[in-house]
Amino acid sequence: MHQPASFLSSISRGDPPTPPSSPPEKYLRWSFNQIAHASHTLAASLAASGIKPGMRIISFVNNGVEWHIMLRAALELNCLFAPLNPRVAFNEKEARHMMAMIGPSVLLVQDSNTAEHIQLHAPEAFGQASVKLFSTGGEDKADIPASWQDFAAFAENGIAGERVLKSLEVIRKPDDVTFIFTTSGTTNLPKGCPYTNSMCAGMISAYIQHSDLTRDPDRVSLCHMATSHIMGGVGYSMGFHCAGLKVVHPAATFDPGSSLKAINLERASDMPCVPALVYAMLAHPDFDQVNTDCIKHAHLGATTILPEVIKMSMEQLKADRASEAYGMTETGPALAHRYYDLSVKVPEIVTSGTILPGAKVRVCDPETNKPVPRGAAGECHIGGSFIIKEYWVGPTQRSRDAFYTDEHGLWIRTGDQAVMHDNGECQIVGRYKDMIIRGGENISPSAIESIILSKFDLVTEVVGVPDEIAGEIPIAVMSKKKGQEVDVSKVRQTLIKELGAAWVPEEIIDIKTLGIDDFPRTATGKVIKTKLQKMVIENRESQVNVYAGTDLLDTLTRVWTKLLGVSPGTLTPQTSIHDWADSLIQARFSAVLMRETGLLIQLQNLIDHPSIEGQAKLLSARGGSGAQSISDMKPDRDGPPGIHDMVHTSGDEARYKKTQDLAIETLKPLGLGWEDVEDVIPMNAIQETFVKYRRPQTSNHRHAFLCNGSSVDHLEKALKATLAHHSMLRTMAMYFDSHTSMHITIRPSEQWFSKCIRHLPAVKKAEDLAEVVYGDVELDNAHFPGPMMRFIIVYVEETKCAGLVYMVQHSIFDAVSLQLFLDDFDAMLTNPTTKLKPHVPYKAWADSYYNLQYSPIAKASVNWQANRLRGIYKNPEALFPIQRAPEWFKGSSEGWIDIKTGKPGPPRKALTKNGLGVKGITGQGTLKDIQALKIKHNIEGSQIVKAALAVVTTRHTKQPYALFGQSQAGRTWPFMLPWQANRMPPAMDVDGPAVQGTINKLPIHKSETVLDMLARLQAEQYELNRHAYAPMNQIVAVLNGHQTDIEVRNFDGKVKGAAWIESEGGEGDFVRDAFKRQVFNWLPVPPVFEYKRIQKVQVESRTDLCCLWNCIMLDQTTLMINPTWDDAQLYLEEVEGLLDELLRLSEKFAAEENWGKRVEEFV
Repeated sequence: MHQPASFLSSISRGDPPTPPSSPPEKYLRWSFNQIAHASHTLAASLAASGIKPGMRIISFVNNGVEWHIMLRAALELNCLFAPLNPRVAFNEKEARHMMAMIGPSVLLVQDSNTAEHIQLHAPEAFGQASVKLFSTGGEDKADIPASWQDFAAFAENGIAGERVLKSLEVIRKPDDVTFIFTTSGTTNLPKGCPYTNSMCAGMISAYIQHSDLTRDPDRVSLCHMATSHIMGGVGYSMGFHCAGLKVVHPAATFDPGSSLKAINLERASDMPCVPALVYAMLAHPDFDQVNTDCIKHAHLGATTILPEVIKMSMEQLKADRASEAYGMTETGPALAHRYYDLSVKVPEIVTSGTILPGAKVRVCDPETNKPVPRGAAGECHIGGSFIIKEYWVGPTQRSRDAFYTDEHGLWIRTGDQAVMHDNGECQIVGRYKDMIIRGGENISPSAIESIILSKFDLVTEVVGVPDEIAGEIPIAVMSKKKGQEVDVSKVRQTLIKELGAAWVPEEIIDIKTLGIDDFPRTATGKVIKTKLQKMVIENRESQVNVYAGTDLLDTLTRVWTKLLGVSPGTLTPQTSIHDWADSLIQARFSAVLMRETGLLIQLQNLIDHPSIEGQAKLLSARGGSGAQSISDMKPDRDGPPGIHDMVHTSGDEARYKKTQDLAIETLKPLGLGWEDVEDVIPMNAIQETFVKYRRPQTSNHRHAFLCNGSSVDHLEKALKATLAHHSMLRTMAMYFDSHTSMHITIRPSEQWFSKCIRHLPAVKKAEDLAEVVYGDVELDNAHFPGPMMRFIIVYVEETKCAGLVYMVQHSIFDAVSLQLFLDDFDAMLTNPTTKLKPHVPYKAWADSYYNLQYSPIAKASVNWQANRLRGIYKNPEALFPIQRAPEWFKGSSEGWIDIKTGKPGPPRKALTKNGLGVKGITGQGTLKDIQALKIKHNIEGSQIVKAALAVVTTRHTKQPYALFGQSQAGRTWPFMLPWQANRMPPAMDVDGPAVQGTINKLPIHKSETVLDMLARLQAEQYELNRHAYAPMNQIVAVLNGHQTDIEVRNFDGKVKGAAWIESEGGEGDFVRDAFKRQVFNWLPVPPVFEYKRIQKVQVESRTDLCCLWNCIMLDQTTLMINPTWDDAQLYLEEVEGLLDELLRLSEKFAAEENWGKRVEEFV
């Protein structure tokens, strides 16, 4: 409708009349005969210019007649046709990439700006195109750029080319590639989706059949979607045309006024839409003057469709029916509703309909690709006749990474979360990548968006941003209508009522604060959430520090306002934060307040002082902000530590001299000396267990990351700057005596970095990082005496950026402190001028632990643990799994040393092939009533799985109790009275390892109910938390009959700690052995590896254990268990069996209907 009626009239055989109700001006309106004649004439002209079957054609045109006749000409010649969005021409990387990948012989553009940019950005491919066509669109004043031919004049020459066209031998094969549509790629470059003759024919036929297009000759396509997109080009253009129906293009690109005009003049009946198009048409000033009762079907898609959008389409736009459809560029339309089966009522649940003929759809476990039961959520996988077989990613490069094949054929993983209902309809519930995981709970952005839209008529997009405590937090970006007023506090209150506090966005911001008027969108109008998320993160980082207020009450109010995302003035001094913030937000407040302002307030303080006014009075009573508390913990000292800087010397000159001599001897092989020492820090008993040398990979982790956009030099500079900020990662180890092990932190210097950073030759792909020096007995480890963290930097050819692999010894980190390092490293990669924020120095925490480890509080903890475990050595049958090989090693045992003799140990034979044990397997289950257990009985979900592990263990041992280890996060200040700990900075920010381990001894009382057992375990867990820091070496000593650690005679720390207490064989040593058999590790939140510049490739834990049960809550009810194990002790089949037992029993214990049953029913 935007093109003049006279355009290309010389090749269209006539000038058809405009409709009776048309305005004074005429517009292009062709019959099927006319378009067929025009396209045939164009094909003849192309043939006369040397274009032959198999050659390739690219169009950079918007909606218009040029697209239609070029498509048909390409089909007649059996040439490949690639309709590209004209915007591609203006992106240098994308234009060069697409032109080189397709290698066109023919180019078609419609404006001089596009023509200029193609020639500028892709000169080589441009020069190889023999036919370059420029369409004026019928505008008389348009100038034809040099090197280009006028499209209309060129097409008219087809009459002379008829003889050449007839002479061509056009042989069509079903597998000839006919179309290339494009989709976004992970490298930010488009990927080509190749469609063959048979795929296109089948897809169009299925679309016509499923949409009932042949049933009503009055159906009219309102195609305001881009024809460069598969639904605009295939569905709403070719699909309607092949059914003999009319297609209307209101404008070159979507314009709401033009679309309304098309409805008015051409009585369009079927319109493809994303929600934004519906909103735009309803908001247009001409809407009230347009009769829309001709609209039969509003076909919605490209994003999660909310019931409110369906309602709006039917009640305000007056569409007879509205529905959601689903498909991808890679699959074509896969799910849709049959038009005549649709209800004229607004559905309560929006589904995408049923499967189109020829397509296959199933909902699978994203980890295993196995279908989940109907009604359960999983990942939507699509197969069938119409999905592409591969991506085009270069001139000859093809990618099949997103596809897999099984006994049912080829499938593609969509990344969308879906539910298949019993009636065969499929519901898309969100994107896995869009899901926000806040404190272990899955938060669906669409659920929040739906409530806000339905209750406030407000369009929002919700994205997740990283958070140091919660993992991720939701942020809502609102797009208000002109003159619309929004009370953010009412929005928040409504969300709390409808969804709960955890689902309330931390901020609700106006889109204009991001400097834009509309959300970033694809060509089809779909919101690009990754771009929006990036804009939100950058906006948050650029904001003026909210903590700038000098008044204490004002400062606290500002912090809470920011953290809660409420409007200024919402919170008063008397506001109780308990009414607004859950425990997770309160934990975040404590850490954020300390890090950003230096103000110190503990969680218990927030419980005791719920009002902001009360918190301000508490801080004021302490005599100031305490902003210097962290810096005071780490004195500014230029040289090495003095006698009073090392807590273990106790001011003794002889101990100081011995420390100095041992450190010099340890550092000499590295070319370092005493002047290079920054600090000497005592280890606690768990660190000592980690550091004790048994093999090169003793208690190691190996991680690999791709550093997108970073050169090798840039990565190295960022790494060195980050390491300078994290002293525990610049570490050597030594033994002062048989029960005092030490970390030596080294001052950052080029000499030190040369010993812990290595450059190796380039690798081809990102996944190759996982194999760099893998298994190398010299390089694939970090062990005593150090360096305790070693780095390898390589260049990755395919991604044109650097990659980082590091091996780190567990004695210098835990999950929390490593996250601090990765956050800072990513920040330095992103911006080398970043000033990293200080963390709580680890030395302060470790020195405090050392000083208090023999205090009355510590001794009480030791006695509690020892009394609980006393006598277990009399029952070795309780140990599980059984030991089949010497020692306990996950990962490689090459080069292992017998800890009792100090000599090499005999070879260990793997029972599981390919080193699978250290990588592990996974399984999932549903803990359906886990929240009810917490709310009704105050029992944490971890006790469900721990109880299940205890029962499963006793099934195999036939003993009355289960023994297994348990990781304890710690993250408190140990052996202090509450009033003392409350005055310390948040332990969450301690920059080093605070993790601890303990032993569970869990009796199984068969007559006990499940609920009673869970309550008993919860009560004991509180005590385990209280006594988590009881030093393991003291527990062992007490159980062995000693008051404290015994000194080992002739102890030689240089033999890597090869001989002490463990050789005694007493009751305490039995405890050490029991801890290594199996360890329960509970993670309420999945590990987050979402960064701006670094991308996880590999994470591998090589602890000296038999079996580690990592139990992770993926969302509110979904449990994932990831066991890793010692290949020499367990067969894969055994672990699979145990995993299945553990998952199934956990599910039963989590079901409320089983809580009253006796345990004996499950043993």
